[in-house]
Amino acid sequence: ENENHCPPINCRVETPAQPSSNQPAEQKEQRNTMAMATFIKILLFVIGIIPSSGFAPRISAIQASTSTFVIGDRIPQVAQHTPIRSIVKEGTILKCALLPNIVTKISPPLRNAILFSTAAVAVYKNRRKLYPGSAPDPNFAEPLPEGQMGCPFVGNLGIIFDSGDNESGPGKFWRKQADRVTNRKIFKYMFFGKPIIMLSGMKNIKDAFNSEFKRIKTGSALRSFSKLFGAENLLFVQDPDRHQYMRRLLGQSMTPEAISKSIPALVTGASNQIDSLKNNPTVEMEQVLTSFTLDVAWRQILGLGLQEDEIETFYEATNDWIGGITDLKVLLLPSRFDKTKSGKALKYLTEKIERKIDDLEKNGPDGSTMSYMVYARDEEDPTKRLTRQEIIDNALLLILAGSETAASTLTVTMLALGLNKDVFQKLKKEQADVIAAKGEDLTRSILDKDFPYLEAVIKETMRLKPIAGTGALRFAQETFTIDGKQIPKGYGVAFNIGQTHSLDPAVQLPDGSHMDVVKGFKPERWLDESTKPTEYMPFGYGPRFCLGYNLAMAEMKVFLALFARRVDYDLVNQSPDHVTWKKASIIPKPQDGAVVSVKSLV
Repeated sequence: ENENHCPPINCRVETPAQPSSNQPAEQKEQRNTMAMATFIKILLFVIGIIPSSGFAPRISAIQASTSTFVIGDRIPQVAQHTPIRSIVKEGTILKCALLPNIVTKISPPLRNAILFSTAAVAVYKNRRKLYPGSAPDPNFAEPLPEGQMGCPFVGNLGIIFDSGDNESGPGKFWRKQADRVTNRKIFKYMFFGKPIIMLSGMKNIKDAFNSEFKRIKTGSALRSFSKLFGAENLLFVQDPDRHQYMRRLLGQSMTPEAISKSIPALVTGASNQIDSLKNNPTVEMEQVLTSFTLDVAWRQILGLGLQEDEIETFYEATNDWIGGITDLKVLLLPSRFDKTKSGKALKYLTEKIERKIDDLEKNGPDGSTMSYMVYARDEEDPTKRLTRQEIIDNALLLILAGSETAASTLTVTMLALGLNKDVFQKLKKEQADVIAAKGEDLTRSILDKDFPYLEAVIKETMRLKPIAGTGALRFAQETFTIDGKQIPKGYGVAFNIGQTHSLDPAVQLPDGSHMDVVKGFKPERWLDESTKPTEYMPFGYGPRFCLGYNLAMAEMKVFLALFARRVDYDLVNQSPDHVTWKKASIIPKPQDGAVVSVKSLV
């Protein structure tokens, strides 16, 4: 299997004769170019991108009636290759394109050994040309991390074409890359021509990301990401002083007081979605939960007064906008972004936000998250405030974090609770005990202090199935070392949350069952210091740690508390013996969206 999905390289030659000294210079240059193409083809085999069978000529390229043949676009491995043996007569000489006659008379095994050795030397000498910017820093003795760089000039296309499978969900490429190296906590790869170091393990991540804005800085690897999410938000702003200032003002929308004021809106949104189950005894919970988190987005984060006929339009626009993350037209053609479905959806959302800002400035604050943004002032200088564009970009960022990620986590929780009925019963008992002691009201204090098992369920879900890919890419501003390996200046630097959770020594098991949604789903581990995970970072790490994590936790706690109080259900398609996942998503989700059959609803 061609795991990096490199396109075939055509090395087409008609005559294998060597150039003579009196040949025109341009003809020599043409042959040199063809030779390099051949070496690249061999290179792909040497680094494991093309299997040995890829060197066998197509049967149509072999003429059985002749004693020789010249291959069109494949390099023959050996005459003994099974498909060839049936056509090529005994004694046939296999002439490889671009090789002198004297070479074709060498025995096939020796000839191939010479070819591969020559290719290895050519690759080493030309690695800077084939993989620009990937050379190690000669001033450092430490080596580069292990890892495959994929196709020359482009990189690992498996990130796009082999990103996930139904058995384990998205993140397959990263898991396979980690499996190929000695130290799974650090490896290199290349994406869209940019060499990148992937880090896992809290020690490695702390060593690198504690130096944010110094040794490493964020940036958008593709201009389209800035167009999709905006450049003036906490995720992408590059000036450290502006980032600190922005975080300080935006933090005013996430204080305990602000979260407390949001609880009634969260309860209303969750209750409405649970009520909808009365008319849908069999329902896909991903749809229900997406509707809930989008309800939070327009009702609490943006404070929009949407009419009933506008809600569906808002939902569709948000989904189209977020879908741009995996749309190749968006990623590769940023100049045409405005004409894409994501671009048009973003325009709709931006117009909604701008009209809301105008309304807030005219009529005053209303308790929404965006209201706090508009009226946030710097304590050191009350005349300073967030710019209009900063409010827009950060509002969009909160919609992304508060809708897609929260909905996905809750969907996986529905799956996990359906697969582990004993856990769901413990969750229901905790809710019954709190109601008996304090009544049915939900407040921030009750959510934080009286639901330890509920919080453990959410944490365990996020431990098992966090964000599948990477956070915002950073770039090394100077060469430094991590875990005995060098990270050269100019390299990208990223962290892998799932791999960090998987390698946590406090929970890791040799068979990997600690990361299984059935065998490894044990919320109780969070209630005992001796079993509590020590490598845990579902909301990121460092100065760009998710600012809205308190709001995200509050909305997930509210929904699960009300759901456990009112609903009993069974999974329809998934079972402990057979769990399947969607191949592509920001956070892993069950393939069927967690379809459930509602047994009872109160």
